[in-house]
Amino acid sequence: MNVTILGGGNIGMCLLGEISRVKGYDVTMCASHPEMFEDRIHVFDDEKNITFRSGYFRVTDDLTEAVREADVILCTLPAFLRRNAIEKIAGLIKASAYLGFFPGYGGAEFYCNDLIKRGITIFALQKVPYVARTRERGKIAGLISKKKTIYVGAIPNAKTAEIAVLLEDMLLIECKALNNYMAATLLPGNPLLHTSGSYVYLKNYQEGQLFPEQIYYYQTWTDEMSEVLCRYSDEMKEICDRLPVDLSEVQTIQEYYESPTPKKLTEKFHSIPSFYPLMLPMVKEEKGYRPDFTSRFYTEDMPFGVCIIKALGLISRVKTPTIDTILDWYFKMTGKKYFESDGSFGKDINETAIPQLFGISEGDTLKKFYMR
Repeated sequence: MNVTILGGGNIGMCLLGEISRVKGYDVTMCASHPEMFEDRIHVFDDEKNITFRSGYFRVTDDLTEAVREADVILCTLPAFLRRNAIEKIAGLIKASAYLGFFPGYGGAEFYCNDLIKRGITIFALQKVPYVARTRERGKIAGLISKKKTIYVGAIPNAKTAEIAVLLEDMLLIECKALNNYMAATLLPGNPLLHTSGSYVYLKNYQEGQLFPEQIYYYQTWTDEMSEVLCRYSDEMKEICDRLPVDLSEVQTIQEYYESPTPKKLTEKFHSIPSFYPLMLPMVKEEKGYRPDFTSRFYTEDMPFGVCIIKALGLISRVKTPTIDTILDWYFKMTGKKYFESDGSFGKDINETAIPQLFGISEGDTLKKFYMR
């Protein structure tokens, strides 16, 4: 089976190292600067403190070459690059192919409507199979925390079990089928974690202000951040409960991290080794550090995370004061206006992938899209 990985970043490197070792899969990666790759890489597993060598693979920057014979395409590109990639490969993908997004949040499925009509199956993981940190591009992948179980949803919905079996064989990780694709897009991950903490860290930030040192995001996480995060998660859960799609598999942040109170959640974050290295995106200057609002922390998680959840709140008619506070803060920091105070769309809404931009503004239409 021919497998193509789109994107040579952290997760792409790990997938390349892992899948190429499994018998029966011929792996190609589409990435910039293929000359940096040899025909095999090393993967360092931080948990087991071992290094293993990948199987053989190919790397190309020619998108046509990468996808035209692919049976499975795994897109690891950030959310803001997915629309362009989907448009470029739309006429190249075989009608029998599977197109997957790792992870699922970001609204990529809305750009795939014509592909689905052609018979192509799209699927998404709730979370990536491991935390990944590339040690040396094209040579050494870093694998920090391999999941024991991953969860997948697909469109058409009837293909989900088939995809789960395929991924379990390919990734050598237990894979369970979700009730629907939408359940794979709303796990309480980066769009909640990155934005809630950033809001508290920087809510009083003034332009030109410098911090004396780099901020370690989770090492200095506070109970106030956990309180904001829990309120945000509760709003998302209420939205899930109000929509006419079965989203019972979407957990709150408290359930996912087994931390019923903000204080317990803070303690949990402080105890997770894979969280230790993560820093608040900042730029070093001569006299200190300033926040970097051009980071994927924001350019991905705000328009393709927070905005989608807010838009679903409008569809389900759920009030979202915490989400609104975070969006207002981001507007003050960057000038990006996605929603007005009355819920109407702001000047930058077309930079997002909210369902309303694709003609989905009611619950029944949303259900029809995901449950076909």
